Amino acid sequence: MSCLQNRILTSMKYTLLAVILMAGNFFCSEVHATPASDTITILERNTSAHWGLDCFVWIVHYPPEIASSWAEAEALRSSMNDSERERFRKNFVSELKLDTSETFLVSIYSFGARPVNISPVDENITLIASNGTRIKPVKYDSSLDYPSSGIVQGLIFFPKQGRNDYVIAFNGMGLDERIFSFAPQEVPEPPKQETKPEVVVVNLPKKQPVKKPAPKKPTPPPPPPIPQKPIPPLFVESSQDMNDFVHSLKNPKAPPVKTESAQPQPSRQLNTESSYVSRESVLRKFLQLWADNNPDGMYDMLSESSRKNISRLNFGRAVAKDTSFRNGLKSEYKIDWIGEERAKVITTNKTLVFKSVTSRTFGVTREGSSWRIVW
Repeated sequence: MSCLQNRILTSMKYTLLAVILMAGNFFCSEVHATPASDTITILERNTSAHWGLDCFVWIVHYPPEIASSWAEAEALRSSMNDSERERFRKNFVSELKLDTSETFLVSIYSFGARPVNISPVDENITLIASNGTRIKPVKYDSSLDYPSSGIVQGLIFFPKQGRNDYVIAFNGMGLDERIFSFAPQEVPEPPKQETKPEVVVVNLPKKQPVKKPAPKKPTPPPPPPIPQKPIPPLFVESSQDMNDFVHSLKNPKAPPVKTESAQPQPSRQLNTESSYVSRESVLRKFLQLWADNNPDGMYDMLSESSRKNISRLNFGRAVAKDTSFRNGLKSEYKIDWIGEERAKVITTNKTLVFKSVTSRTFGVTREGSSWRIVW
């Protein structure tokens, strides 16, 4: 089997495994309905996929009703209050343009020798309305413009449609144009046919006599284990006695050498705000307070100039608005230092089918013997 065939088979295995896991999670969650399971149900109804030549493409449509269930699921996962949940829902609708557009997430998995190229996107991906009119996208992610190897994803936006019986036409998969449909299809039930009961005669074989097994001879018990001789312990009162013992072996006539025991050094208690604490430790403590929704503790860590520029009340309001960044701090984040007193914090929000990256840049300055955050 060639190397290319091995790659194709391996890719198919991983893709099928992902589909099986998604289906398993979906059916298991049906027993106990939750906001997350409701969101998965909406995504299941609005996902369409096709195989291409050396590629696999799946498209997810985001209907307006997904915003509420998604916000409920994220609120439970991140412990949001009511105002934070509503702010998250509004940001979700705004970022995905659910009020003004038909929004789709296009995912292309290329596992062939040649990358998949769908440029120009506005000609290869079109929406076909119910009357047959082809509509080009009004906006899409630039990542879809380049040949893709591996997995590439991007959002694509079409004008808002009054009906949901449209389809997406996709060219560039190495085959003819593929049609992705998202409207639920009604499958008619097959007519019931009256069937007469069929009589089946089964001839059973004759019962064979059962032979009783011969009685087994009792096996003698194993001999008891032989106890091992105990190893005499080595008594050493202290490390200094051992030094005297070794010295006496090397110099039998010389008296043992006594060394003064090291005097314990007094431990120095480090103030959490002193200069001995690294700037990164101070910044991480500030970010932890943000993740714990503690704006008062964050305000106390600001520099004097920052506290003059913003009041405690306005600071708390500004922190509360940045819900996406706070949620990212709860899962994972990365700190990239820019010089001595500036740091860029990058957070990642992993939510169901995709993840978003948010970053903020902070100033860290020294005031006296401590580090302070510049807001």
